[in-house]
Amino acid sequence: MRPHPLALTLLFSLTSAAQAQDKNFNLPENPRIAFIGNTFVERDAEHGYFETRLFLAFPDKEIIFRNLGWSGDTVRGEARAGFGQPIDGFNRLARHVADLKPNLIFLNYGVNESWSGAAGLPAFDADLAKLLDALTKEGAQVAIFSIMAQENLGPPLPDPDTHNKDVRLYNDTLAKAAAARGMRFVDLYDVPSAFAKANPGRHFTANEIHPTPAGFAFAAEQIAHRLGQPDRPWDDRAEKIRRLTVEKNRLYFHRWRPENETYIFGFRKKEQGQNAVEIPQFDPLVAAKEAEINAARK
Repeated sequence: MRPHPLALTLLFSLTSAAQAQDKNFNLPENPRIAFIGNTFVERDAEHGYFETRLFLAFPDKEIIFRNLGWSGDTVRGEARAGFGQPIDGFNRLARHVADLKPNLIFLNYGVNESWSGAAGLPAFDADLAKLLDALTKEGAQVAIFSIMAQENLGPPLPDPDTHNKDVRLYNDTLAKAAAARGMRFVDLYDVPSAFAKANPGRHFTANEIHPTPAGFAFAAEQIAHRLGQPDRPWDDRAEKIRRLTVEKNRLYFHRWRPENETYIFGFRKKEQGQNAVEIPQFDPLVAAKEAEINAARK
């Protein structure tokens, strides 16, 4: 069944309206940013390019940036559930966000859900709405990143053409949700193909889905560009800031996702629960690293 022309026009209008906002992007005063999503978000913390691009774009603002990515996660918080149910993972995410009190959230979900195809769209739409309601309860701004296309690396890996049709369906849902709520929508679908054009003979991903280190660097540059930021050369100062950012992210990871968490906070805390007092001791270490970052970018 072909979509009605009016429906296509409406979708185009919604997407265009959301994308138009990207050109006017600016950080709020005293920016407290949370980057939330699945594997792309979590792995981005190990590279630091996206954060560094923001730091360089707004040298007059002291930015607090917290990566809350969790590999394999969905809008339902399933990967965060531990030994509980998906609702436990969802509530865990909501609690972390409430504790951070961000005034800006970058959100990147949908790639895992897209494997459910068209049949999974109604549930994804409903669960996305529930997540956005929870994240904006205290008035935080939200920018939604689209899913990037699956890269075609050739045999023996599968041809991603069919799956990419589903990716576009889920991106349409994300765009409509952003437009309906007046949120920014950043279309990243074509980033892998843009990388291929800019880097002939090189691959954006290692396995058709997850970017290489060079892929993360390129994606960060593209995100900044699509948020309306001017192109900036990558120099020694930028690299220094990036390395400090990676160190800060490592410290913060141990703060909010400590090893042996089940033994420290969970049902086995009777064994190592006394070590829970050490976890907040990461806070001054993170703050000190942020001070180094802010000093390096001025």
